[in-house]
Amino acid sequence: RRDATEAGRASAVRKARNSGQVCTSPTRFFVADKLYKDFTEAFVEKARSVRIGNGLDDTTEMGPVANHRRIEALEALVADARASGAKVLAGGERLGNRGYFFPVTVLTEVPDDARAMREVPFGPLAIVTPVSSLDEAIAKANALPFGLAAYAFTHSARNADRLANEVECGNLSINTLEASVAETPFGGVKDSGHGREGGLESLHNYMVVKNVSHAMQVQ
Repeated sequence: RRDATEAGRASAVRKARNSGQVCTSPTRFFVADKLYKDFTEAFVEKARSVRIGNGLDDTTEMGPVANHRRIEALEALVADARASGAKVLAGGERLGNRGYFFPVTVLTEVPDDARAMREVPFGPLAIVTPVSSLDEAIAKANALPFGLAAYAFTHSARNADRLANEVECGNLSINTLEASVAETPFGGVKDSGHGREGGLESLHNYMVVKNVSHAMQVQ
């Protein structure tokens, strides 16, 4: 339970990074049934406590989204989820009418066909969903046409191995929310792109592979 609480807090902090406007920002959180309550409560508590304001203020923990289009997009996703029966446990609407401030928003009971579950919000919106098994979590994770980054918390080497082999993504981080560093290859699968940047693998995009066949005698 302590690990679930720590994971919930860490996940909320990462969701707030750059107001969720990071290509590797996690959005859909699938949590084991028995840990769902602890994870969600910790996530919501931390989400509600995030200090929002001017990015030049030392006390600010999260600044605004990029522009008014992001506000409209986030409001539309929340409205669609609510219409589908989802619950809003934190945030959910713009803060005031000056600046583009939108709080960390936590949704639960979101159906699989809701827009928020199937689109990239590119903002501080998170969905927490209970799952009964690792099979279900992997299936839900792979249900989208996107596959840039995925994250997992587990102490099981067997589960970690399954996730590494079965989750369709270009970057998988286990027990950490750091998706990549300069020394490692970075890129996605499916609609999240082709090729890699970073690491030695990135050099392949700038090189020509040539196959040379050389027999010692004329054949």
